[in-house]
Amino acid sequence: KKPTVEAKKTDQTAKKSEKSPKAEAQKAQDFGQPFTIEEVTASKDVFADPDKFVGKKVRIEGKVSDVCQKMGCWMVISEGDKSMRITTKDHKFFVAKDGAGSKCHIEGEVIARELDPERTAHFESESSKDAPIPEKEAKDNKTYEIVATSIRFIKE
Repeated sequence: KKPTVEAKKTDQTAKKSEKSPKAEAQKAQDFGQPFTIEEVTASKDVFADPDKFVGKKVRIEGKVSDVCQKMGCWMVISEGDKSMRITTKDHKFFVAKDGAGSKCHIEGEVIARELDPERTAHFESESSKDAPIPEKEAKDNKTYEIVATSIRFIKE
């Protein structure tokens, strides 16, 4: 009877470890600085009212829809028909170019930027085919982005 009890404990331990933070970390790929913000904001909340977040440092969770195919120095997250560009602070780090489709956490500052046609064309030239271009969705000649210090891709 004793070995059976131990076997059950082992099975329970195995099930728990599948969901443990360590197991999650094994599927995660981090870029940039270590995260400093614990509280996670959903990307849909930032998309709904980006002005509310401008100038604030946030940690958001979202889905990667595109990554710069030249160097990995920017990415786009999307939720439904909304998207936002994420740039790496001072080009100090780059993300994996195959990250599209990953869930992600991003920590950085939300900024508002006046549209610049040359900058938009530059991003478009480095985008994946049929990927969203947030600048083309912009209203009032203004776009929002997050200047990231930390990025985590989580493969599902």
